Amino acid sequence: MTHRARGSSTAALNAQHAPATHFISFGWSPAKLRPAALILASLVLPIAVGFAFSGPVGRWIFLAGLLSVAALMNGLARRCDPATVVLSIDHRGILDRRLMARRIAWQEIAWVCRIDVHRAQVVDLALRWPDVTLRGTPWPVRIGGPCQNGFGVPAVTISMLLLEGSVGDVLHAIAMQRPDLLHKTNRGSLPSATFERQHTPSRAPHWDT
Repeated sequence: MTHRARGSSTAALNAQHAPATHFISFGWSPAKLRPAALILASLVLPIAVGFAFSGPVGRWIFLAGLLSVAALMNGLARRCDPATVVLSIDHRGILDRRLMARRIAWQEIAWVCRIDVHRAQVVDLALRWPDVTLRGTPWPVRIGGPCQNGFGVPAVTISMLLLEGSVGDVLHAIAMQRPDLLHKTNRGSLPSATFERQHTPSRAPHWDT
């Protein structure tokens, strides 16, 4: 049986009761996609007016703007199916199809960065071997390796901005499998029963600083 995140409360409940062999998955949120589509649609008329009243150079600029809006709207249209699994978390690791074709295994994750569950829209992951884990991914994803190695910036960012559920739901799903990877403040904000079912290894020393 597969548990799908249909909302914050549903995903959180699934995360608390799903066995380790099951997985929590998140799809696109029509409610979150709709405002983005409206914003893009509102840009069409001003760009079209600018195109009509501009000179030759300006028309090329406005034409590029129209093509960009069309490409973005096409991308949103392809994401309108809420049944599409975008992000899944199970006993094997985390799979975000927007980032890479394979899942990130738990042993490849060093820790999950501290998150404000009330405000944040993303979950940041620090990797043990960022260059190895991100090898072969598109360059916008692969650049996370040098960023973590050189500047201490988390190598992977999982966005919940356009997905069903919230970052809190993602933390619940992670807690079902590897609660030791969570920051201590986020561990305290999750149900204690989640952690009672887990064997908790020692955490990285810098988490307690």
